[in-house]
Amino acid sequence: TLLACSEIEDGSNDMSSWPEVKDYVTTLEHPCMLHTETDFEFVKGKVQAGAQPWKNAFDHLSRSGNSLSQSNYKASPVKLLARLDQNNWAGKYPNDWNNYTKLMKDAAAAYQLALRWKLSETDGAQYADAAVAILNDWAKTCTGFIVNDKGEFIDPNEFLIFIQVHQIANAAEIMRSYPGWQEADFVKFKAWIADVFYPHITKFLSTHNGNECALHYWLNWDLSAMTALLSIGILADDNFKINEAIQYFKFGIGSGNIGNGVPFIHLDPDSNEMLGQCQESGRDQGHATLCVSLLGAFCQMAKNVGEDLFIFDDGRALAMCEYVAKYNIGGAETGSSSASWKMTGFRYTDNDLPYTTYTNCSGSWDTISAQERREGKDSRGEVRPAWELVNRLAQDYGKSSIYAKMWVDKMRENASRGNSDGGAGDYGP
Repeated sequence: TLLACSEIEDGSNDMSSWPEVKDYVTTLEHPCMLHTETDFEFVKGKVQAGAQPWKNAFDHLSRSGNSLSQSNYKASPVKLLARLDQNNWAGKYPNDWNNYTKLMKDAAAAYQLALRWKLSETDGAQYADAAVAILNDWAKTCTGFIVNDKGEFIDPNEFLIFIQVHQIANAAEIMRSYPGWQEADFVKFKAWIADVFYPHITKFLSTHNGNECALHYWLNWDLSAMTALLSIGILADDNFKINEAIQYFKFGIGSGNIGNGVPFIHLDPDSNEMLGQCQESGRDQGHATLCVSLLGAFCQMAKNVGEDLFIFDDGRALAMCEYVAKYNIGGAETGSSSASWKMTGFRYTDNDLPYTTYTNCSGSWDTISAQERREGKDSRGEVRPAWELVNRLAQDYGKSSIYAKMWVDKMRENASRGNSDGGAGDYGP
């Protein structure tokens, strides 16, 4: 078993012991997280030309009914973040037990406002100023998390706040070139996001909350931490953190190691593609599709700093996305943007997906969706804004993505989301 790339010794990481260390920062051309300047120029040209689906998607982003993208949006930062189990903690923290949702919404707003600024036909300064105000407010107000006397999270769910980190970091990455964002404030934001989140991220990836079994935590937990880590590294031009995230994908001890997160590769019986069985496919489809969203973002950010992780290890990440896509694709969407969307009329049966029993230190899952079926639940067909990104990654690498493309085609039929996969505000309040 390989050692974790983020093995902590005496409170610091020894990068010299890692299998592969590269210099990423000398070649970074910001912005270079989810989007590059070339990406923005391409999309802006399409929008101004009225080309589809870009024009409808931009109009949907900009619509007056979308409060997140309006220049009058105001942030709601909190001093101490929390994502706590309601039954255990709502009594003690009635106003704060789930206040991470404030960061979730503010991160989404900052990102959408940043997009409006970059894609506006005019200078769009009102959107830029609103985005910067959100970023500054969080850096000025938030100092950490609700923790115990030892500085540890009081509920493991707090680790999932990491999901919001790459979202707000991407907004900052876009806004870093805005002349109206004072350099001192940008420096303060970079220090804030690193000081508040990084110590918990790197410790989790090394110790998994003190659990002796590194695979006890599912793939989505590691991916949440890894996307956060990579985004912080890119934003701060921190070669150590960028390496730490990428090394973990290749060599880490936990589920975020792509070999652990995608433990089995199968030949698709309906095509020449390889299908990668997601570690969470035997658990439930809600988490499997979440893994696609996080993995896609991680691989896109890695691509923009020069690492082709989407096709690493014979395309294991792509194969996982195709496996999840095939099982969850349906003939129609039902639901609404105020609640959630779900596919119905599934095109493939369990027999169309090869499955190998997955076993780890916590249990065994002998069929696809085994756990949620035991619990009488059904999250199959959950719709998430991931498939445009996955399909585009496959195209960029010249790879086939039959089932991700099916998702793209189906989701573009949904006029209520601007004939696109949409984003924050389209999948519930």
